[in-house]
Amino acid sequence: MKKVAGTLILLLITSLFASGVSASQGSPLFEGYLSKGEAILVGPLVISLVDTQKDYGNGEYYAFLVILKNGKILNAEYKTIYVPDPEKIQRLLLNPEFLLALAETQGYDVEACSQYVNDSTAFNACLIANAFGFYQWLQSASPTEIADAVMRTIEEHPELGIRKEDVLMQITYPDITPVREGETVEVDVDDEKVYVTVLEVYPNGIKVSISGPPEWRAATAPGVVIPSVEMPDTVQPGDTITIKVHLKNEGALKVRYLNVFVSPTPMSFNESSSIASAISMALSQSGVSQSVFYPEGSAVQYIEYLEGKENATLTFRIKINPNADVGTYPLYVGVVYFTGLGSNMKMVQSYNFVALTVSRNREGFIEITNVKTIPKEISPGDTFTVRFTIKNTGAQSVKALSLKIIPYQVPIQGEVKNVDLSALSQIPIQGSEGLSESIQTALNQIMGELARQNVEAFLPVGEDNVKYIAELEPGQEATLEFRIKVNDKLENGIYPLRVELKYLSAPDDKEISDERLVGIDITGKAELLLSKVLTSPGKVLPGTGNVEIDLQVDNVGTGTARTVILKPQPSWPFKLSETSQQLINLGTLGKGDSAKASFRVDVAENATSGIYEIPLLVTYTNDLGMEKNVTLRVPVIIAAKPNIEVVNVRFEPEPLQGESVKVYITLKNTGGEKATSVLMEGVVKADQPFTLDKRTDYVGDLAPGATGEGVIILRVDSDAIPKDYKIQLRIRAVGDPNQGDDNVYIFEKTIDVTVQENTKTSTNLRNLAVVVGILVVLTVIYTYRKGRAS
Repeated sequence: MKKVAGTLILLLITSLFASGVSASQGSPLFEGYLSKGEAILVGPLVISLVDTQKDYGNGEYYAFLVILKNGKILNAEYKTIYVPDPEKIQRLLLNPEFLLALAETQGYDVEACSQYVNDSTAFNACLIANAFGFYQWLQSASPTEIADAVMRTIEEHPELGIRKEDVLMQITYPDITPVREGETVEVDVDDEKVYVTVLEVYPNGIKVSISGPPEWRAATAPGVVIPSVEMPDTVQPGDTITIKVHLKNEGALKVRYLNVFVSPTPMSFNESSSIASAISMALSQSGVSQSVFYPEGSAVQYIEYLEGKENATLTFRIKINPNADVGTYPLYVGVVYFTGLGSNMKMVQSYNFVALTVSRNREGFIEITNVKTIPKEISPGDTFTVRFTIKNTGAQSVKALSLKIIPYQVPIQGEVKNVDLSALSQIPIQGSEGLSESIQTALNQIMGELARQNVEAFLPVGEDNVKYIAELEPGQEATLEFRIKVNDKLENGIYPLRVELKYLSAPDDKEISDERLVGIDITGKAELLLSKVLTSPGKVLPGTGNVEIDLQVDNVGTGTARTVILKPQPSWPFKLSETSQQLINLGTLGKGDSAKASFRVDVAENATSGIYEIPLLVTYTNDLGMEKNVTLRVPVIIAAKPNIEVVNVRFEPEPLQGESVKVYITLKNTGGEKATSVLMEGVVKADQPFTLDKRTDYVGDLAPGATGEGVIILRVDSDAIPKDYKIQLRIRAVGDPNQGDDNVYIFEKTIDVTVQENTKTSTNLRNLAVVVGILVVLTVIYTYRKGRAS
């Protein structure tokens, strides 16, 4: 099956527009559609859509955009996506049980063929006879159609026990940034900002919006050569393969002097470059080309011109190194050509790359497909488990397989003791001070080098350093585990673990030996703790608001904590003050770093004294990108304070209308601290029928739990209405100076006063009224008689 590789098109146009545009940014320059392979010129930039690709891992489509200026890619970044593995898909399509499910997913009725699932010949004949439409679709569908159908089948038929991950493989795209729908790429061009936003992604095109300096202009390219590459799906070590490069001028005008080359790396040229010599140098210096492939014959071919919309095809031959390792390698196909005439002639460069997959299917071949460390975070001196997943990716079985960990030393820096030659400066000769400094610097450098030493980075623990597997069939996997000790002299970094693979491959028991270096990431583990806690005020009392808690977080571990966020989580008797930060960002804390933070809390009025802890949730990201969290506990001491309560009230005599009464009040200190200079004061309101003949009384000092008595004198108005009254009692106390508490505390209390009718006063008043009445009558009679006598 042909593999048409149109995965990367890079258009490089030099000096298209004058440089030195103004620093304005953000103006819309272009909004429209680009099909795969099309390009747009924006100011000095060439923006081209190389491809659109679906990531089967997350189901999202990506636009592969290339943004270039003067031959330089501005948005280069490695990106890995998941795509169907053709070999695994092919194996599935040879499975009758899966084919039945696939046909059902596609809407074909092949139930009659289910009885032949154990006979592939009869099964295929049944498919042709009973579901010819499905058979035709299977033979003519594109790889993308088949891959999508396979994924739907896996989703709709979980009984098959197949996961998407089982048929996917990773592909890394170098030198290009895939962009998802809705994402924006920002690039800097001569101190200007350019924004390229992918609005929508389609299977073969995108809708894109481009903004930048208002002086720039956008235009389509008049002559653009789009290369596509045709080559075998996979190659074998020692093969010689043919690569066909199809060229098409997608522009409207003629392009001239086309040079087409194959290379293991992308190259760019200026107008004075010698293309052939540059390619030759690149090929001769490339470690990839020497270890994987090299051209047979010329690596460069020439075409004089291509008219607008004209096609051409060139053929190259490359030889695969017989000792090439299994893997996927980029093969770049570049095109250099010229547009325009005379003084307007410009050199343009484009290139394409394809994934060159080298496999071994003539014999067994063991590949280490995965290396996992448990735990993931490893510090110097730790002991950890390393788990190797190995797979026979060849076509023959292997046996007598061994995986051995072999010693491998790495250089480390030992202890350096500086040499002190300051005494030389005292020598009474001219220039002795400068001589001393020079000698000291040189000697210290020598001592530093001498202190370097080689140590073994890893050692197996408590077991043999080799594990065995009797046999592995093609496609079969196995897992081997080792316990490993990290040398405690290592610093954080990636260190090589050296392993040796040995096995015999069928059919002739050929012995194969292979050494690999596996990188083990010694990241260390961040360990965060509280090293300092202070409060303001220093003495926290119940009822205090906006208590500021200052703290310091230290990283005493061996790893880095990134984006450290603190979230106070107080509970009774605390709550966050309204003015407090809810989340506190400490940034990044490396090994040995510390950072300060603060937050505020309010303390409940009824809080009791004692030591409390406020949980502090700390979240951060480690060097492996994993989110971690730990809860630190902030200690806060709530100090004791006095608390005065009224525990008894007695009256001598009972409150009567028009009488004075002594009110004896018993106070008790129910707090946890001594109250000194306790003074009580009675307070009556203007509308209350009382007069305070004695308003205040001094009670003295009250230890915790102690009681004291004070008295006030209350005079009741004679016309007071008999009923219950409440009068206010204000109590003033000072904290215990021996405890450093000179605060003044005020307690507002109320006491009940029941005024009763004064019966003695009432009787006297009635008697007085009778006497007065008799006197009035006698006076009236006397006056009357005296008048008549006259």
